[in-house]
Amino acid sequence: MRTGCRSRPAAVAATAALLALLAAGCSTPEPSPPSPSPTPSASSTSLTPTPTTSTPSPEPTLTGAATTPVVRAPGDGGFGLLVAARLASHAGYDRFVLEFQDVAPGYRIEYTAKPVVADPSGETVSVAGDSVLTIRLEPSSGFDLLGRPDSPMYTGPRRIASDGGAVREAVLVGDFEGVLRWVLGVDGEQPFVVTELSSPPRLVVDVASG
Repeated sequence: MRTGCRSRPAAVAATAALLALLAAGCSTPEPSPPSPSPTPSASSTSLTPTPTTSTPSPEPTLTGAATTPVVRAPGDGGFGLLVAARLASHAGYDRFVLEFQDVAPGYRIEYTAKPVVADPSGETVSVAGDSVLTIRLEPSSGFDLLGRPDSPMYTGPRRIASDGGAVREAVLVGDFEGVLRWVLGVDGEQPFVVTELSSPPRLVVDVASG
């Protein structure tokens, strides 16, 4: 009997231990904290290029351009027989070219007031534009006043329309007694530059259009 009584506490203790082990095995473990997301490296980051803005190129300017008269005395050149006249617009300026047979004559180029009067008729000539740039050539003509045989003569237009820019048109308003006169109708008194060229002889008037 004593042996059985001593076995009961031992059995009870063994049962309690077994239940404790079973309880420990059935418990839910604490979840581990989530691993942090890897931080992207600079090399793997997509970089958006910074947009660039282009600066427009400035319009070309005429070096030495002014609105004051430009003069070369008649005695500085020979007789200028006009053979061609041209007017064209370029970026930043308009160019008027008078071409001569042998030499470019003397000239006076300046802004003058309206109305424009024709030589020798004295009639008023309409000229487009707010201002008038007068080109007076002497001695010069569209005819050979020196009496040389077989010399050419000017057969081009007396009024040349512009294809854009500040110069609206060029008009031949006088060819009388060795004085040839052209006028340029200009939007405003724009500065201009006068250049003489050779081969063939030419007088070039560049008028700023900017």
